[in-house]
Amino acid sequence: MRRRALPVGCLKIGITLVALWWFARVVRRVNWSSVWDAVTDLSLLQVAALLAVVAVRQCLNAGPLAVFVPALGLRHAVSNDLSANLVATVAPPPGDVVLRIAMLRSWGIPAAEGVAGITLNTLTYYVARFGAPVLGLALSAVAGQAETAYVWTAVTSGAVSLVVVAGLVIASRGERPAARAAGWVAHRLRRVSTRVDPVAWSTRAAEFVRQSGDVLRRGWGRAMACQLGLVLSEALLLVLSLRFAGVPAVVAPTVTIVVALLVSYPLTALPLAGVGVLDAAVIAILGLEQGLFEAEAVAGLVVFRVCWMLVPLALGAVTVTRWRRGHVAEAAALRNATRGG
Repeated sequence: MRRRALPVGCLKIGITLVALWWFARVVRRVNWSSVWDAVTDLSLLQVAALLAVVAVRQCLNAGPLAVFVPALGLRHAVSNDLSANLVATVAPPPGDVVLRIAMLRSWGIPAAEGVAGITLNTLTYYVARFGAPVLGLALSAVAGQAETAYVWTAVTSGAVSLVVVAGLVIASRGERPAARAAGWVAHRLRRVSTRVDPVAWSTRAAEFVRQSGDVLRRGWGRAMACQLGLVLSEALLLVLSLRFAGVPAVVAPTVTIVVALLVSYPLTALPLAGVGVLDAAVIAILGLEQGLFEAEAVAGLVVFRVCWMLVPLALGAVTVTRWRRGHVAEAAALRNATRGG
């Protein structure tokens, strides 16, 4: 696993550095005073509209987790998602997963059910992330804006999405393969430690896959509807950010903006959701570099990034703090009750 992770990590870093270098060339040409003016000229009504879209986006982002863990509810799912997003940004993995499970257990959700929900939530997001360029290609074809680059992006990224879909289908019906695989791994590990029980591993793996498959079959449609809504809400956020920053529809039509985000969406897999990389791709697709509205475009992307990244991080800090205080208070009350008994 480490041998595979190293080349992938190096590739991500390499792509990020190249794109940031290109984006830096754009940034050096920008009139930053104009960018600042465009950002600070946002009216209260415009800020309220952006925050409303952010609120919808966060609900859609947490929706699949609420679907796959029915006992959780949307409110707790949003809190869990915001908190994990904060930890994933500031700490190495699997810190976010550890926090997710701890929060779920504090709310009375069994660990196995929580892990299954978290896993399915992540996988369905991968389907949406790598399937977005296919939707972008279809939209561009309808609008008469399809280009060869869109086709290649849709084909390669869509293939990844299909692989994940195939894995989900197999997982939803594959208790026996999971049991055999876990048993094989356990037999290998037993050579190192006699504490490993292959039968127990096979039973637990089959039970986990069975439980995940049942939840997946019941909630697949609703979860994917949430993921589609998530991507479209982010496209709406980008459109509003550019419009409010002063980029007119004549220069960058709404359809073109949506297509630019969709075909570039797999870049969110890069560190920090592809900050700088995704932005550079969107500006290039819109053809706004070295144009009359370059400063406004950069200002719009600044607003977009603040709404997409900084606002959820601030909300995540609030949710983590509230959960920790409630968790500590609950633990203290339990200890007092135990001593009193």
